[in-house]
Amino acid sequence: MLRRSSSGSWLAVTRGSPIPAGQLVRLVAGTEGHDELREVLEDEVTELPFIAQSPDGLYIPNGQDAHIAAADWLREQTAVSDLTIKATLSRLPNDWPEDV
Repeated sequence: MLRRSSSGSWLAVTRGSPIPAGQLVRLVAGTEGHDELREVLEDEVTELPFIAQSPDGLYIPNGQDAHIAAADWLREQTAVSDLTIKATLSRLPNDWPEDV
């Protein structure tokens, strides 16, 4: 799933296997500037506290804390609905989001 954040950048959310950085850039960029998106990926996305990186690519670890952090970030930075976030991030507690 690809979503645009409130800052105008794109976020790819996948289930299962890590997504290689190059593939993520191609998915998000389409025909746009790959170099700029590669810089954003290296400078911003990999610095998010809930993103992990392995030789296979980028991913959100399975722990509940990482999923809560990712869900809260998506909620604050994108227009993705709470229902979609909850359906995508399988490790969220039943009472997420707490303020509803």
